[in-house]
Amino acid sequence: MKRGETERCVQSVATEIPLTVLANEMEIFTLLCSPSHLKELTMGCLFTSSLIKKANEVLSYQYDEERWTASVELSRDPDPGLLERRISFRNPLQTDLRISAKEVVELAAWLQGCSTLYRETGGVHSAALSYSGAIPDFCCDDVGRHNAVDKVLGWALMEEKDLSRCVLISSGRTSSVILYKARKARIPVTISRGAPTHQTVLHAIDMGVSVIGFARGGEFTVYSHEERIET
Repeated sequence: MKRGETERCVQSVATEIPLTVLANEMEIFTLLCSPSHLKELTMGCLFTSSLIKKANEVLSYQYDEERWTASVELSRDPDPGLLERRISFRNPLQTDLRISAKEVVELAAWLQGCSTLYRETGGVHSAALSYSGAIPDFCCDDVGRHNAVDKVLGWALMEEKDLSRCVLISSGRTSSVILYKARKARIPVTISRGAPTHQTVLHAIDMGVSVIGFARGGEFTVYSHEERIET
């Protein structure tokens, strides 16, 4: 329907699948996600759930496309209780990382144009990691914004990136869950085109994470630890 008139058309729609992750033959979780970068997603979820600390703890990975399952062999049996335990961080992040306001604007603009799938469907979120404010060379899409973040964290884990020097850029709202994922990875700065929740802001102050929201159109808002943003 456009301007009061109807027409039939062909429209691209984002694909969504249920991915069940098995660790040492134990069912860990099922994720509703986009069918891309599934190994990165699996690694990222295992990491942010505290089931692994490093990529080399995953001894093997197999994906069954017919059953939509990802099976991993871990160096030790997973503790399902960790999935229900709330992660606590006793000390705020300490870092000398600084990025300029110009870099924040450039990163937000880059993220807006990085996803072909978003331009085709409008149905996915995007996430990427910038090293010290530089334009990223890797971006992930997913129907779930949490999944997109886990994908780039899983990629960084496998690439052995120094996440303490990285900036997380994402397209969706910065929930407290995404903040916890960033803090778990020791990422000191997050940038989003959307807004943070009030829990995100409160916890970010205590965790030592700089949260930037509404980064679009050459503008942005810093909600916590503005000392890392140079004007």
